[in-house]
Amino acid sequence: MGLLLLAIFAILVGAVLRGAAPSIGKSGPGASKLAGYGFMFAGVALVALNAFALIRVGEVGVKHFLGTVDPVMLPQGVHVVNPLATIEKMSIREQSFPPDGSVERIEAQTSEQLNVALEVSLLYRIDGVNAPDLYQRIGSEDEIKNRIVLNSVRNGVRDAVATKSINEIFSPNRREVADAMQEAIQAKAGDRIEVLEVFVRDVQAPPRVREAIEEKLQREQNVAAERFQTEIIQERANQQIEEAKGIAEAQKIISEGLTPEYLTFFYIEQLGQMPAGSVIYVPTEGGVPLMRNIGN
Repeated sequence: MGLLLLAIFAILVGAVLRGAAPSIGKSGPGASKLAGYGFMFAGVALVALNAFALIRVGEVGVKHFLGTVDPVMLPQGVHVVNPLATIEKMSIREQSFPPDGSVERIEAQTSEQLNVALEVSLLYRIDGVNAPDLYQRIGSEDEIKNRIVLNSVRNGVRDAVATKSINEIFSPNRREVADAMQEAIQAKAGDRIEVLEVFVRDVQAPPRVREAIEEKLQREQNVAAERFQTEIIQERANQQIEEAKGIAEAQKIISEGLTPEYLTFFYIEQLGQMPAGSVIYVPTEGGVPLMRNIGN
């Protein structure tokens, strides 16, 4: 529109100079007329330039003139349009909300009526086919962000949290909560935007809830530590049982191996190794000889 106004202004200036040429002195009419034609030509050139609209990659154009919005959007590329029409450009690429890469802080109530504070962000995009209708009903892209995206995020997050318990909100599987938020935000936004993904950055519970959660985690850690100690004791007991079994088995083998024949053989073998002067005691009962080495 600014370019068109400049073109009209240049044409008017040229027309004024062209019309005033006869009233200027003999040396001036030619130069004044030439300047007038120059301004008029520049104005016409600007009007012709305004008849071409360049839609960059990742954008669509919405054309409107005298309060009427063209229902057909302009895709990316160069288009010949009414030079008096205005072209509103909108991005159809993935966009983040909030746009500066920060997070939207929202307070919501769980199904137990407990307040939690959440930090949420999302990815969304505008459907280019719906751009003319969105501009007709809502306005520019900035107005769509402020009125549709912001309100849908706030209301959708609160509706999703209201169906979840405090345990579900703080469960390790936060992806399910984010999916529920995405569905609720999409329901609020309708077909005006497409919600691609929701990210739950952080969740803060009330102080008394945080204390209860910390106590629960501490109890779980204590139970895990006690279970670990019990497992150690059981393992030691199992080792002692196996050791006792081994001793019993060895004793059994030894007792089974102490036959009278072996004892007689061992007795004869020891006699051959005894030094001279040894005293040998032979019991009258039991059958086992006793030996004593009293030296030389």
